[in-house]
Amino acid sequence: MPDPSGNTPVDDAIQSIFHVSALLDFMRLQFWDSQQLTVTQLRLLGFLKEEEGLSNAELADRLLVTRPSVSALLDRLERGGFIRRETSLRDRRGIHIYLEDRGHRAVDYARQDAREFARTLFRGLDDATVAQIGCAFETLAANGRKQRALDLAALRACEDEQGIE
Repeated sequence: MPDPSGNTPVDDAIQSIFHVSALLDFMRLQFWDSQQLTVTQLRLLGFLKEEEGLSNAELADRLLVTRPSVSALLDRLERGGFIRRETSLRDRRGIHIYLEDRGHRAVDYARQDAREFARTLFRGLDDATVAQIGCAFETLAANGRKQRALDLAALRACEDEQGIE
């Protein structure tokens, strides 16, 4: 039900997300400038930090993007010295992706910086409020991943029909 301003609870929640996101923008932009990495590139590096040796297809699935999109990301990251690609010993057609030292450092630095900044956002909040926020964001993220996966499946089906690889 809309409040007196005409906003629905979803409108208010979206506005709150925008407010928090704006607080994070400065930190993100500063990191991007120093490392010349986009959010998607950093997410890809993060997946490799968690599990090295992933393939292009596995990265596309985790990032919820198309395989050609991942190929372009990998090209830029390889040129920047963040990753390396190795041919599979089992299947010469398979390629596995690994972090280089620069990629490890970038992920570690970004995670540390983000955590330190995020801690300042929670300063002064009681444990129950922090737990509610964490639960709400996890629920929102899960819902978003589910929707993105559905959207990507539809895109891939369309590409398959058109013969796009």
